[in-house]
Amino acid sequence: MVLQVEFPVPGRFTEFGELVYKPLGKDTATESPYHNYWHDLADLSTVENEGTIGFLEVLRRDRNFVLDKMERHKATLEAFIPTKGVGIFCLCPPTKDSLPDESKIRCFFVDGSVSFFLKPGTWHWLPFSITPTMEFILLLKKRTVEEDIEIVELPTSLQIGI
Repeated sequence: MVLQVEFPVPGRFTEFGELVYKPLGKDTATESPYHNYWHDLADLSTVENEGTIGFLEVLRRDRNFVLDKMERHKATLEAFIPTKGVGIFCLCPPTKDSLPDESKIRCFFVDGSVSFFLKPGTWHWLPFSITPTMEFILLLKKRTVEEDIEIVELPTSLQIGI
């Protein structure tokens, strides 16, 4: 199976979480001649009082565009806020099983125009960089890496069509 890359748009993303982008047609919370501010664009309530910020650097190097592993965090959302680079982010909606449903895996183009707020339990893997590097600011619970990470090998390696 070859996974096709698509642009992240709100109507096609709800099963994975929320997208944060410059809202079109939504009233601002505050504005002036020098700024526009939109408020409450994503729900962070699952991080409670345990939130932290991380920084992820993804290197292009010689990595093939093949998805063979995925991970999830059952107890927290995870937000990926791109700050540099272009690439592909593969996701699968949460499952009750110990493996992602390969038929529901989707790949999204990352160009810095949209941030990805993943629901707890959403399967994902390290983004695939097209440019030499990609950089992300991550939001998640403090103990996620130590206590809430489940990494699995996929039964089938999936080629990403670009």
